[in-house]
Amino acid sequence: MIYQLKNSRTGEAIPEFETTVEVKKTKTHLTFDFYCKNTQFYSADDKYNGPIYGGDVCEAFICTGEDIMKYYEIEVAPNNCQFLYKIVNHGGMNNNINTYPIPAEENFLTSSVEKIGNDYRVKFSVPLDKIGYDEKIGVRYNAYRIETEGGITDKNLLAINPTMCDKFHVPSCFIKLIED
Repeated sequence: MIYQLKNSRTGEAIPEFETTVEVKKTKTHLTFDFYCKNTQFYSADDKYNGPIYGGDVCEAFICTGEDIMKYYEIEVAPNNCQFLYKIVNHGGMNNNINTYPIPAEENFLTSSVEKIGNDYRVKFSVPLDKIGYDEKIGVRYNAYRIETEGGITDKNLLAINPTMCDKFHVPSCFIKLIED
């Protein structure tokens, strides 16, 4: 399924930063393939699990269990720096969450970044068995892009299913994966 991301605060299109993401599930992996227009390729960090969310990133929050408040947060910056955490959200968006970083030696995220003029493509994939996929429950998720226009944190927030606020940690906005 291919989605057009919208302004997460308003639900409107942001043509200047048009972003698509294709989400695919195979027998073994879940893959997100973003195409992001018009960027300055600002990466806020170059360390695994560093605060890359302060710069331009493509993200997905993925829930495979019954409790929608427990999910993975995955981010990839234009410099291909990765961020992989387990999240336990107690409500209240970013104000009441516990974060559990996946150590580098246990990192199961694969990613690639391709720069195309002023655009870029980010593709990342996770093995279904590593994220606890259960066929009976399926996958719920949302995907996001942050475009800082060169370093203004959270300047442009885009989402498949807009959260209608300044934060992405809104599990009620996750959508169910529709398989082709």
